[in-house]
Amino acid sequence: MLVREFERGRSVLARLDFGAEIVESITSLAEKLSVEAGVFSAIGALQKAELGYYEQDTHRYRTIKIEGPVELVSCQGNISIRDGRVFVHPHAALADPEGGLRGGHLHNGTIFAAELCIQELKGEPLIRTHDPITDLYLWSETN
Repeated sequence: MLVREFERGRSVLARLDFGAEIVESITSLAEKLSVEAGVFSAIGALQKAELGYYEQDTHRYRTIKIEGPVELVSCQGNISIRDGRVFVHPHAALADPEGGLRGGHLHNGTIFAAELCIQELKGEPLIRTHDPITDLYLWSETN
């Protein structure tokens, strides 16, 4: 088990731009603010989205495309470092017009309206490295 303690840094609220790509927008803001470790949450609506479900036996993401508008009921994630750059890891719950929910890893989404909160964490950032067991990039002991 990897455990690291952090101090709270800045708390930032942002309204993301209409028509922009949400994961790219969160990443860009974290880079602009020099946030190397943190957590975030967002709510709002997306015009379309793509979720992923990681198949543990094949080590591949199955893509779930959502072509119509959805409510961004919840988007939670963390910020760390991968390959020397800021890396955003988002998961989301999306609601269709009938209130049905779809969820998973948020690969991308086109923003209709979105509000974001980033909580910066101060301390030595966590670094993602390839894990041969899961074939994922996970936080590692080596920094």
